[in-house]
Amino acid sequence: MSEHHTCDVLVVGLGPAGSTAARFAARNGADVIAIDKRAEIGTPIQCAEGVSQSIFSQLELEPDTRWISHNVSYVKLVSPGGRVVDLNDERVAKIKYGYVLDRKVFDKDLATFAAKEGANVLLKTRFVSGERLGNGLVRAHARNFGDDVTIDAKIIIAADGVASRVGPYFGIRTFVPLKHMESCVQYEMTNLECEDAIEMYFGKEVAPGGYVWIFPKGERTANVGIGIIPSLTDKNARYYLDKFLQTPRLRNARVVEINAGGVPVSRPLKETYGDNIILAGDAARVVNPLTGGGISTAVVSGKHAGTVAAQAVAAGRHDKDALARYQRLWQDAFGHRLEMFFKAQQVLVSMSDEELDDAADALLKCNFETLSEFELLKAVAKTNIKLLGKFKTFIH
Repeated sequence: MSEHHTCDVLVVGLGPAGSTAARFAARNGADVIAIDKRAEIGTPIQCAEGVSQSIFSQLELEPDTRWISHNVSYVKLVSPGGRVVDLNDERVAKIKYGYVLDRKVFDKDLATFAAKEGANVLLKTRFVSGERLGNGLVRAHARNFGDDVTIDAKIIIAADGVASRVGPYFGIRTFVPLKHMESCVQYEMTNLECEDAIEMYFGKEVAPGGYVWIFPKGERTANVGIGIIPSLTDKNARYYLDKFLQTPRLRNARVVEINAGGVPVSRPLKETYGDNIILAGDAARVVNPLTGGGISTAVVSGKHAGTVAAQAVAAGRHDKDALARYQRLWQDAFGHRLEMFFKAQQVLVSMSDEELDDAADALLKCNFETLSEFELLKAVAKTNIKLLGKFKTFIH
């Protein structure tokens, strides 16, 4: 049995980027089909679920308490030598609290909002291949519950994650070098004491090239995870995470869910668009290389992708030039920050444990007007002459 569909905009992948793209494309008048290989949106969880307050204004949504597992009051950084830097309201004048989401609820609602705007959502539908048609359209071949599905579209938005299959079929190379890919493992754990903070632990013995995190979810439950650069060690991420769990605080905690995956810590793709195609979210590599966080940039890129695609369709165009505005929009929104964070990540990977301790000592001497990655890096560079040379390439 086979099915054939046509639409203006086809969205592949219904994570935050894809659901947001589908929602805004439909809102702006496009006929939208959105597909996802999963039977249920929001599972499995692919991240630590932490976001800033700004995400809801970016989505043009009022926050729903069902989406929020925990309100976060401060950030706690722990260096290899045990220096503890609490970035709370005593250290940061204008601190903005963040959230730990419940992605299973949040992601599903984003897809629901897309459907309510008019997008046709097809679940358990896996993209298999794509091709260009002679009439200027593109065709996606997919499988739905074992049946063949073909979908012809004017524009396809690839929001299918770091291992994007869509881009290469339409001329966009999406390969990420291993040195720019973090291997991540996360346990949802219960029966542990949680601080009202996002906790991050650094060091070559703790997490080579990355860090361990503890993100509270309430009710003595937290996401406890790790990201490492595999090329820096012969051990895998789970080895280091299990080793970290031997600390007294975590010995009695119990794992109730396990998730694993890869996170790009590279620059974004040089071109995130082409004839008939736009890439959004992790597929476009619009991830913060310093922290590995990508929810906020995913929804912003998805919003611009859907809007630009719908406007191009309305103008009767779906060529590369008609879609170029998409890249300009996301670059204006966060492109400079991602470039700066990429350079910072390269510096941090090169730092010894002693230098990381020095950085913590520098932060302990400082108070901040606002809490941001840039302010932290600038403070480290200005207060420690040994580290200034490492950071001067991107801090002016």
